[in-house]
Order: sequence, then structure tokens, then C-alpha cells
Amino acid sequence: MGSAAAGEYLRLVRSFGCRSVHIGGGEPLLKPDKLKKILKIADSTGVSIQYVETNSAWFQDVEAAKSILFDLNRRGLETLLVSISPFHNEFTPFSKVKGVIEACRKTGINVFPWINDFIKDLSTFDPSKTHPLEIYEEKFGKNYLLRVLQIYWIHMGGRSLNTFRSVLKLQTPTKIIKENSSGCAPELSDTSHFHIDLFGNYIPGLCSGLSISVQDLGRPLSENRYPVITTLFRSGIQGIYKLAQKELAYSPSRPGYINKCDLCTEIRTFFIKNGFGGSSELNPREFYDFF
Repeated sequence: MGSAAAGEYLRLVRSFGCRSVHIGGGEPLLKPDKLKKILKIADSTGVSIQYVETNSAWFQDVEAAKSILFDLNRRGLETLLVSISPFHNEFTPFSKVKGVIEACRKTGINVFPWINDFIKDLSTFDPSKTHPLEIYEEKFGKNYLLRVLQIYWIHMGGRSLNTFRSVLKLQTPTKIIKENSSGCAPELSDTSHFHIDLFGNYIPGLCSGLSISVQDLGRPLSENRYPVITTLFRSGIQGIYKLAQKELAYSPSRPGYINKCDLCTEIRTFFIKNGFGGSSELNPREFYDFF
């Protein structure tokens, strides 16, 4: 995210009463100089940075990491959320994670480990290598993914739908629609946790793939500009299911779905593939390539 955009978005959320944010990615530590600028801008806007998230992929050695982190600490970085999970271990060796934690401790930066409960599992394997989820299932049993859900909460939306669909009980579309007859106003209007990406998309709640232009925040949304979001807000999964049937003769592609978010994601993907929906509301478009 560029400095001008960061300043604009931080001032905007501050005007709505948001006093603190966290910075994620992508991977913020791949470009520490840009991160330093954003930390400075945040300080000038009166928005505190609770923490910066990292997957540790940037780590090379402790001394180099100390140099980067010491400089960021001087610019206001107090806490680093360090991702620790089998999902990250598919791409990042555990040795890098441990190296980042060591560098934080040597530079006075607080570590927010997300989460410690997985350290024992990751320590079972060669820390210098990455390991796919299949390796964890071979080691700990076929129910490993269900065990993961007992260790920490995962929102069943986005790519987690593909990961967990094979191990969770599925419901028919008819049952999902019948049991979710109200709108999604609570999820879409919840501002306790939201995201703004580098393209100026406000992602309501945890609804990945839905977006509102930051320019439209703070006023009623146009139904012409946001037909999917306004329908979801008003009448939920039942509403966009009927909308998809009416406009595009949609029918579900599978007999079972995890939840309403699973069915909603399929419908929104169907909208994307058929050119339906407002230009500002189904973003980033690449999100839908996973489904």
C-alpha cells in the first residue's frame, strides 16, 4: 500500500471512531521501508498499530532480522503477530518462524504467537523444510483437520471452505436456505473486525470476496451499484439464491454445503463468471479463481 493511500484510509477509519488497527498482507515485512512510512503516517493520524502480522517468509538470518526489526521498533512497531500453524508450514519452514521470534526478543519487540498450541506439532518435523497438510494427516491421523478446529477458531469462508469441506457435515441447499431466512445485516454491518486492502476495498466483517469502495463508506449503498451486497443485507442467502435463479437460472452444483457462506461463495463465483454484480462489490476478482 502506498503512503498516500495509507494516510487516506487511516484518516477515514479514524473519522469513524476507529482508534487502532493491525497491518497484514500479503507479507508486510517484505518491504520494511514502506512499512516504516506507514507506521509514521499512523502516528500522525492518531491511529495506533496494535500489531503487524508476519508469516516469517522474509527471514534470512537472526542478525539481518534484528537490523530490520530494530529499525521498525524505533518507528513505533511494538508487537509482531507471528503466524504458527500447519497451514503456514506448507509454505514457510518452522526454522524461519523460530528465527523471527528470537530476533523479536533480542530487539524488544513483543511477540503475539498465533498460535503456540501448534508448536508441538510443527516441532515433530524437520524445521528447515515445508510440509503439506497431508504429512500432518499421515502423522497425526485422518481426523487431523477436525483436531485443528478444536485448537483454534477458523472462519468457514474463503479458501477454508475448500480445505474443510471434505471433513465436515454438509447440508443441502434447501436446508440452508430454510434455516437462514433473515438477512446478513449483523455480519455485514459489524465493524468490530474489518479490513481495507491496498486497492481501496472495504471488506465487511469476515466476508472475503465482498467489498465496498472506501469512497462509499458512511452513507447508504446504492442498490444499482451494490445489488449483491444490498440483497444479502436485506434478505441474506435466501435473497441472493433467488436473485441468481431469476437473473441467471442458477442451480447449486453440489448436493451439500458447509454453511450459508459456502453456498453464498458459490453463488458469488457464479455471478463473477456470468458478468453479474456491481463493479465495486465482488473484489478482488482473483479471490474467485479459487472456486
